[in-house]
Amino acid sequence: MKKLSALLLLLTLFGELKAQDPQFSQFYAAPIYHNPAFTGAAQKGRLVANYRNQWPVPGSFVTSSFSADSYLKKYNSGFGLIATIDQQGSAGLYTLYSSFNYAYEISLSNNWIARAGLAFGFVNRGINRNKLLLGDQLNLNGTPGPQSDAIGFVNTSPVLKFDVSSGFLIYNKYFWLGGSAMHMSQPNLAIFDDPRLSAADKNIDSDRLPMRVSIMAGAKIPLVKRMYGSNYGNRDIEKTFTPTIIYKRQGDFQQFDIGGYITIKPIVFGVYYRDIPFNRDLERGGFNRDALVFLLGFKQDYFSAGYSYDLTVSRLSGSSGGAHEISISYEFDNPKRKKRRAPPIPCPKF
Repeated sequence: MKKLSALLLLLTLFGELKAQDPQFSQFYAAPIYHNPAFTGAAQKGRLVANYRNQWPVPGSFVTSSFSADSYLKKYNSGFGLIATIDQQGSAGLYTLYSSFNYAYEISLSNNWIARAGLAFGFVNRGINRNKLLLGDQLNLNGTPGPQSDAIGFVNTSPVLKFDVSSGFLIYNKYFWLGGSAMHMSQPNLAIFDDPRLSAADKNIDSDRLPMRVSIMAGAKIPLVKRMYGSNYGNRDIEKTFTPTIIYKRQGDFQQFDIGGYITIKPIVFGVYYRDIPFNRDLERGGFNRDALVFLLGFKQDYFSAGYSYDLTVSRLSGSSGGAHEISISYEFDNPKRKKRRAPPIPCPKF
C-alpha cells in the first residue's frame, strides 16, 4: 500500500504540473531567450549567460541559459545558438531547450529598423529516477534505504521533440517594440507512460508545451543633453533612464513586468514590479501581486553583469525565499570592421 500510495502521489503531482517555460526577471539581459528577432541585434559578436535560483531551498527551481550570437552586415543577418536547462525540484525533473536562431534586418527609413527572427531546435525533458526518494525507503533513523520499485512498472523515458519559434522587432535610436511566439509547434513533453492504460484512457495532449506569446517594449531616455558622445564607450559617461515592460501568456498562465533602471556608467540600478494582470484576487479584493525585483549591475564597454533579487509580495512572501538571478554579457568586434555611425538597439541588454 505504501508503494501504491507513493506512486499515486507521484503521478498526481506530475499530472497537475502544466508544462511552462522558466522565466528571467532580467528579461532585457536575456534577449534571445525571449525573442529570436534579437539575434545579432548588438551588431557584433556576443556571449550571454543567465542564472536563476528560484525559492532557494533544497529541491528548488534552478535555470541556466547560455547563448552566442553575431551579426553579418553583408547579409543583413544575425545568427545565434542558445541552450537553456531548467531543473525542477528534488526529483531530478529537467527540461533542456536548445535552438539555432536567425534574424533578418531591413531599414524602414533613416531612423527606423525592422527585424524578423526564427528559431529551430529541440526540447528535451526527463527525470532522474536515482534522485527519487519515496516514503518506504526511509528507515526509522531517517537514513535512506534501497530504492523502491513503486514506479518500476511506469515508463519514464526522456522525450526529445522538435520546436520552432518566431519574433519581430522594430526600433530606432531611443525606442524598441517587439513580440514573439515561442514553441509554435507545441511539443508533447509527456515522460510518464503507464502501459496498463489503453490509448483511449490516455490524454495525449495533457503535457503539450503551450505556445508562449510575449509583447515587449522599452526606451532609453538621456539624463544629459548628449546620450552618446563622439567617443562613446571611452571618454563620455552614459547617463540614461531605461523603462521596459514585458507581457507574456502561456496557456492559462500570464504575467506582466514593468519597471526600469538608471545607468550612470559603469553602475546600473533599478526596480521592477511583477503581477498577474486581469486576474482578480477575490479573497483580498485586489490584483494578484507577485514580486518586486531589485537590480544592481555593472557596465563597461564590452562587458556587463547584473544581480537581481525577487522580493515576493504575494501570499508566499513568508516562505518562498524569493529568487536570485545573475546575468553576464560580453561583446566582441572585428577591429578591421568600420564602426557604425549610430549605436545599435538602445537596450535589449545592459
